[in-house]
Parts: sequence; structure tokens; C-alpha cells
Amino acid sequence: MLRKFLLVLLLVIAFSKCYSQGGAAAKKIAPFSMRLTNGQQYNYSQLAAGPVVLIYFSPDCDHCQDFTKDLIKNYSVVANKQVVMVTFQAMDMLKPFVTQYGLNSYSNFKVGTEGTSYVVQKYYQIRSFPYIAIYDKTGKLVKTYEGEQPHAEIFKTLKAI
Repeated sequence: MLRKFLLVLLLVIAFSKCYSQGGAAAKKIAPFSMRLTNGQQYNYSQLAAGPVVLIYFSPDCDHCQDFTKDLIKNYSVVANKQVVMVTFQAMDMLKPFVTQYGLNSYSNFKVGTEGTSYVVQKYYQIRSFPYIAIYDKTGKLVKTYEGEQPHAEIFKTLKAI
């Protein structure tokens, strides 16, 4: 009886470790598919080789707006990286955000909505915005940031890749 109990306990612990590491253990970029503000579809298979910064955000999120402002002000840290900004919000919320920050003027930025598929949100188990996943030139996950974080720390990570 004790053996069965220990076996069940061991299995429960093993499964809980697997599930608790879901977001952090995601090594490859999320298999995203989004509609850009120009109506075109864009997905993960269209990424070029090189560093990628995936930002999951909401256009009405104050922290997301602050981070976007600061990112544009410090554009040099992402000038040589692909920046993919994904939201679940509708296009009528996304377009004014893109216009306000002039995001279409940066050729390395792709901004779009995944709609209500929530593929990216589920993949990374996102609970707060913005969520930033930074990948190096080989496609390996370097670091993630979730929610309000010191921008200087994020920019330091971006400069290092």
C-alpha cells in the first residue's frame, strides 16, 4: 500500500513539474499567425534568420503603451532585430495604436492581431502584459519578461544579443 502511494505521489510531482515549467520551458517561438494592420497574414514561418523580440500586448494597456514609447525612443536596441508585436484585440483597437507610435514606419516591426485564437497567450501561459520573449540569432529563447518590468533591464538584454 505504501509503495502504491509513493508511486502515485512521485507521478503527481513529476506531472506538476512538467506543467509548472510550460511558459519558461518554451524554447522555440510560439507558432503565431496574425493579421497585420494592412490586412495581410503573417506567421512564425515567415521570420528571417536572426534575433527576434516577440511582444504580446494590449493596445489599451498603460504598461504596454509606456514600453512601446520607450522602445521607439531606444530604437537602436532593436534596429537589427525582428520585432513581432501580437495582440488578441480587434483591429479597430490595434490600428490607432500602430498609428500613434508610428510602428508601420519601422521595417523590422510586424504588428498584428491573433484574434481570439489565443495561440500565443496559451503557448507562453501569459497572465499579464506586456509579455516579452527574446530569442537570439539561432532561435534560442534568451529571456522572458512579463508585466511591468524595468525597461533598462530589458534593453540591456536586447543589447546583449
